Amino acid sequence: MRLNHPIKGIFFDAGWTLYRPANMNWFFVNKIMEFIEPNTLIKIPQKMQEAAYNLAVKYLDDNHFVLDDFEELKQFENVYSILADNLQLALTKEQINAVAYSKVFDMSNYIFFDDAKPTLETLKAKYRLGVISDCWPSIERILKHGGIENYFDTKTFSCFLGTFKPDKRMYLHALEQMNLPPEQTIFIDDSEENLDGAEKCGIQPVHITIRPDTNKSRKYPCINKLSELFAILHE
Repeated sequence: MRLNHPIKGIFFDAGWTLYRPANMNWFFVNKIMEFIEPNTLIKIPQKMQEAAYNLAVKYLDDNHFVLDDFEELKQFENVYSILADNLQLALTKEQINAVAYSKVFDMSNYIFFDDAKPTLETLKAKYRLGVISDCWPSIERILKHGGIENYFDTKTFSCFLGTFKPDKRMYLHALEQMNLPPEQTIFIDDSEENLDGAEKCGIQPVHITIRPDTNKSRKYPCINKLSELFAILHE
């Protein structure tokens, strides 16, 4: 599977494309590990975990129009209350608030991939670059922490649109900012569903498989890490 040329713009997902969660789970930030025993999650039945995560995600889906850090903090206080109740974590209100604060403000919760910054720096010389991310206002702080915020010409953040990928509004917003025909752009994401949404809007999809539980797409070009993008761009 090859990309169609010319390519003039490249959109990137953020999580599991540019960086990953420090504890391999977006919800279980460093702070929460201070309040629970190390083997707590292993002891919780899988169905119970899935049910709790689904409730938390539904709350986030239903309340995703978030404009600033204060609104984000309040939202994650509710999220961690849901998780604590449904996973029987026995966290106090003060501990829940501390975990939520960590989620929003503690940049040690995010680990950037080693090749992210050098790859963006090289691509910037030839292409227009953008981000299309399901995220919250703290994304700006995360990108700055990784030293990459200035590489992007466009930014499409779900919290400011009140919707998530693969809603077409995400891709249309990104394309409007990029001011390029969709067929001259590509989008890199770890979710095939999100790539399907991009393709429906005319953007060429590329599947990144750096997330441990990701199966390679059979429909789209695949890369294992961001720096492998150069090889398929030059095919």
